Amino acid sequence: MRLDGKVCVITGAAGGIGAEIARLVDEEGAIVVGADIDAANAVGDLTLSVDVTDPAQVEGMYAAAHETYGHIDVLLNNAGI
Repeated sequence: MRLDGKVCVITGAAGGIGAEIARLVDEEGAIVVGADIDAANAVGDLTLSVDVTDPAQVEGMYAAAHETYGHIDVLLNNAGI
């Protein structure tokens, strides 16, 4: 439980490496904010639909994570574009 209680924001969390990382950090006790353009398939305690090519959506993602959990500990920018 190395990440117990840590809030981790992971982009590209709907598939591939991003989804697997989200699952692994969850197993280590993290609170996962999974962001992807395909939020319906994103892995996370909180999933957000985010197009990382749009700066306003990226800012909104961080604001939503902070508003929901009060802080962010880890940012993993994994979305493949």
